[in-house]
Amino acid sequence: MWRHVQLNASRELSSAQIRMASLMIDVCLLGDEEFSYALLEAEEGGTCIIDKLLHLAVDMPNDDPLLQMSALDQLERLSTEPLQTIRAEFLIGNDVMREGLLTLVGGSGSYDEIDPVNGPAALRLLTEICRVGVSSAISLSSMEESTLEKFQLLLTGFHVALQRFQPQGELERLSFIHATSSLFASCSIIACTSSVESSASTAGLTQYILADKALLHDWLSLHSRVAQPKLKSAVLCSMAQVLEPHLWNSESVQTQPVSTADVRPNDAIALQLYQAFTEANNNKDAMELLLASAKSPFVEERLGAYTLFKALVMRGPILQLMLLHNDDSGNISFLVWLLNHNSESTSEGRIAKYQIVNTMMSRSGSLIGGLIPDKMARELKLWNEQGPHYVKSIPWEMATE
Repeated sequence: MWRHVQLNASRELSSAQIRMASLMIDVCLLGDEEFSYALLEAEEGGTCIIDKLLHLAVDMPNDDPLLQMSALDQLERLSTEPLQTIRAEFLIGNDVMREGLLTLVGGSGSYDEIDPVNGPAALRLLTEICRVGVSSAISLSSMEESTLEKFQLLLTGFHVALQRFQPQGELERLSFIHATSSLFASCSIIACTSSVESSASTAGLTQYILADKALLHDWLSLHSRVAQPKLKSAVLCSMAQVLEPHLWNSESVQTQPVSTADVRPNDAIALQLYQAFTEANNNKDAMELLLASAKSPFVEERLGAYTLFKALVMRGPILQLMLLHNDDSGNISFLVWLLNHNSESTSEGRIAKYQIVNTMMSRSGSLIGGLIPDKMARELKLWNEQGPHYVKSIPWEMATE
């Protein structure tokens, strides 16, 4: 039926093609067995049904950009969690899709500019494909070397495209932030997978991105977004998600404990990213920047800072640096802010601050014991035990004076 519709040049049948594509994707999302059927070639020497969708989505030049946009949206649904192995391998290793998407975003040799109509949709799809590399449900080490090599080609081309991309307006800047963080997260995860033979070359790409000062400035700079708290929050959250990729799934964060076995960059890459954050903001101390955002009058910016703090306290070496930062009075500035219950008035903010305490005590409790005063340690322990709405009590004598 689809072959008959595609052979008919009538634009009126475009909606019929998308409806069939949507039904096909619904079936593919059921599991590996169903998706494998979509990859089977037709008996009469035709292409598989997935190739028909790729034909609509990535063929260039394309004389029906609206149909192409709808096809790209359907392909994006294939990145829906939870991912199965065959679907993940298709997303990161399909040559036709990789070349077509990189062409649309300006990362291919003959195309150096993003497509004005469907470039943003292709950028979103590439961002989601990059996140396949950090999915806790997929083991990259179990995939074939040829598939990982193709994934590395996609990451390299995507890096080139982001170097050329000049975002205009809030929506494009948000897309750029998410795309860059997803790219860096995938590169760092593969580089830390010791069983992957191509990890050495991917580690080189990770270091190349860390050395790309212009790209990191566009991603991590807060100074260029002084009046845009939503964008500043996006920057902080994206950095947190790179450090702790499980934070991409907010539901799992709240319902499941964090395991040290989760897929995540190593501490060396985490420290380099923390330093890059400082350099991207005119070499201003990272703790000062984060505390300024944590004290912002805008709740979305504060929540972004809390999310990043939660990720940072999971990293022992970074937490030690945070606890060595003192204020003008010689006190640990991070803990002075954290233990000030009056600094946050919203319920979601109080819960977020408690999650920082809970994470720090559960993941690094033994580490901080000798680094902070006993009084602060006791108050952190009490807050952790009492829950998010704990408030330090005032002695009766003081309250009545």
